[in-house]
Amino acid sequence: MNKLLIIFLVFNFINADEISQSLVKNNDENSFITEYEYGKMLWKNPRGVSCVKCHAKDAKGKFISKFTHVTRKNTYNCFVKSNDITDISREDFIRKLDPSVKKKRIKFEKHQVCEKLIYGNTMPKYFLTKNEMNSIYYYITHIKDNDE
Repeated sequence: MNKLLIIFLVFNFINADEISQSLVKNNDENSFITEYEYGKMLWKNPRGVSCVKCHAKDAKGKFISKFTHVTRKNTYNCFVKSNDITDISREDFIRKLDPSVKKKRIKFEKHQVCEKLIYGNTMPKYFLTKNEMNSIYYYITHIKDNDE
């Protein structure tokens, strides 16, 4: 029984991109949902944690949190904020979301303690399909002012 369940889950995961592509076709009159609507739905709740909570409704970014980091010699007051992602390139957007892409290693200066702690540790791994990433990208680059 467990083997059957595992096979079923693996099959569904492998075909998830094909299934999501069949639901969303850009400019197709017979489509179940438009790419904009699908992207909006994913933006609001991709895998249980809304993108809106950190990036704001308009994807322009916002203050998320603050924390204090204490070492033997110093105390650092750090804050976490998200950036405006409405003008990010598609390649950079997908690179940030794709868990298989390794983050660039950056050499931080001694005084950049907060930046070093935050770098690469704030964006959750959603394990989105390429189609889902493209739909979210489409949505955030086409957000309408009166969109609710």
